[in-house]
Amino acid sequence: MKPAAGVAPETAVLAPRSVAELGAALGQTGARSRLLAGGTDLVRSMRWDGLSPDLLIDLGDISELAGVRLEDGRVHVGAMTRFADLQADPVILRHAPCLAQAAASIGSVQIRNIATIGGNVANASPCGDTIPALLALRACVRVLRPDGSVAERPVHGVVTGYETTCLARDEAILGFVFEQPGASCRSTFVKIGWRTSVAVARLSMAVVVSYDAGSGMLSAPRIGLGALGETAFRDGGLEAFLDGRRADAATARLFAQECAAAVRRAISGRYSLPYKQAAAVGLADDAWQGLGFAAGRGRQGDD
Repeated sequence: MKPAAGVAPETAVLAPRSVAELGAALGQTGARSRLLAGGTDLVRSMRWDGLSPDLLIDLGDISELAGVRLEDGRVHVGAMTRFADLQADPVILRHAPCLAQAAASIGSVQIRNIATIGGNVANASPCGDTIPALLALRACVRVLRPDGSVAERPVHGVVTGYETTCLARDEAILGFVFEQPGASCRSTFVKIGWRTSVAVARLSMAVVVSYDAGSGMLSAPRIGLGALGETAFRDGGLEAFLDGRRADAATARLFAQECAAAVRRAISGRYSLPYKQAAAVGLADDAWQGLGFAAGRGRQGDD
């Protein structure tokens, strides 16, 4: 492990080169210590919000934490995989388009060339775009524990609230893993923001669902919603609604209504409810088309 010059006189920096060295570095952490991945949020907080870590652990030299692989029927995504790589990765594009689309929606090209999926989840922002996709994929977080062992925890068990995770100061995210979806599975990610680019999500949705082309029936839907409340979550009501329905115009219309109802359940009484309730209808339409069904809200030409 090589020590490096700190970004400030009071900040020490460690740059481990392996997971084993990372474990040793984590043993030196205190309450003010931070892990540095892409740094797009951490550096801003240090510059503008007065954050002053006593120790930074730079993960950039740990090559085994980057990249995607398919192994034993499961997709593995390293925590240091950058969004620019994730959005173009052939394994992700084939098996988890919703995650590729979420990665592609984040920030600018410059940000996607630096920011990482591990950092996005560790920040636990309610607007974190990859979290709804990971929830819909039923992904688990691979966590390095203080004793050097690796545990797998469901994403919803790690991201516990507004910018809050269950991770201890001496634990680190190594990556993510989820079951390879079946051949009949379709997925998509859509979001609405204030701007057409570099937009923080005002509302986002990831959908993973099985589709029988012969019967036109949908089954086993999993739906992650973001930017509603303190953290992203799966919506059991929406999932129950879609399960066992045909992918037709009538279902598209009702799905849009159910999405608006899901917003009402999540943020009833909030000032943003009227906007987000209306936006949910358009978001449902976008998701329907993203899944490859002809049109939402009952336009002509549906399957």
